[in-house]
Amino acid sequence: MRHKRLVFSSSGAIESQNDSAVSRWAEQGCISCRAAPRSSTSVMCQPCYNSAMRLAPFIIKVPEDHATYKSVETQFQQSWRHNTTCPAVKAVYKIICTKASLDKYQRYLDDVEFRGNFLAKESSRGNERRRWHGTKRKCYIGDQGNTRFCTDSGCSLCRIIQKSFDIKLFKKSTGWGRFGAGIYTSSTSSKSNDYSKNIGISSDWKALLLNKVVVGNGKKLTQDDPSLKKPPGRHDSVLAEVVPGGSLNYDELVVYKNEAVRPSYLVMYKSP
Repeated sequence: MRHKRLVFSSSGAIESQNDSAVSRWAEQGCISCRAAPRSSTSVMCQPCYNSAMRLAPFIIKVPEDHATYKSVETQFQQSWRHNTTCPAVKAVYKIICTKASLDKYQRYLDDVEFRGNFLAKESSRGNERRRWHGTKRKCYIGDQGNTRFCTDSGCSLCRIIQKSFDIKLFKKSTGWGRFGAGIYTSSTSSKSNDYSKNIGISSDWKALLLNKVVVGNGKKLTQDDPSLKKPPGRHDSVLAEVVPGGSLNYDELVVYKNEAVRPSYLVMYKSP
């Protein structure tokens, strides 16, 4: 398949600095080769994506001048809701999951969409959302362009990127869960920052995961219920909301199946 070439040199620099060339790269360019247009379902062109899948799992740095970087950075900044200064984003990496992992997620997404028909309700397929998750990092992945996974079984960040989330590890990091045995994410980056920990390393950077989550038909709750092992009734998830008199200061989204969530981006930021 032949691609329409964008305006890039072999080094990746934009040869023509006119506004249309810059805009075309930001919106359409493959983050890997920086030469071909991205596909409709990926931030890479199809040949680069096919190559990436053969190497999965791994992470690839997103160029700062790409629209994908700006989208993730803006979500991080706008969802920082604590009464502290939002730290600067230092790097964004696209997470490439294995085909087997993505297939399990896609099958679950399709099933939730079939049952809920969310596209007809002018929502995303399966009511999919992007949500934050903070966890333990015991290596320097993400720092200064480092993309190598460590082998420490206690480095939750590397293990999640490599194998996704595992509900069997519930309570291993936090010790409890307001809404039972689930996988917890939040739309609030500063809340997830509270769970982002550098363990045994000296780094000025911290890490957050931005994940794809199948919300489906979410059950809204405002008070803790640690006894939950699945969503109440026929719901697909729990939407823990902040209301006067409720038990939360910041929102949480909880799913109870591994296939309902996949890590999508690794975001590195200056430690607050």
